[in-house]
Amino acid sequence: MAKILVVDDDDTILLVFRAHLTKGGHTVETAVDGLDALTKIPSFRPELILLDINMPRMSGFELAKKLKENPETKNIPIFIMTSLKQEVNIKKGYELGVEEYITKPTNVSHLLLRINKFLENRAAR
Repeated sequence: MAKILVVDDDDTILLVFRAHLTKGGHTVETAVDGLDALTKIPSFRPELILLDINMPRMSGFELAKKLKENPETKNIPIFIMTSLKQEVNIKKGYELGVEEYITKPTNVSHLLLRINKFLENRAAR
């Protein structure tokens, strides 16, 4: 399966997502904010990033922008997972180049299906 980085400042979200994604066969690393993620990405080399927006030190939007502007990380798919449901935020996410914008609360089983389908389609290309 895939190496997935989960970036969220909520410990419960990190624990739940790590458990479900690992059970689904994925290798999971976690980060508590954008700066933490930036330190882990070079060594972990994720194949997908699940990213919250509202976090301390560096928001998800800031991290997504940095990653999509960097030639070494621009092709890492990003799924934003956030409670921000406003159209302006959804539009901003897609303008930054994220692949999915998912609102919380998230059905973890459904998210796992979406991740697996996305990865299957990407591998088929």
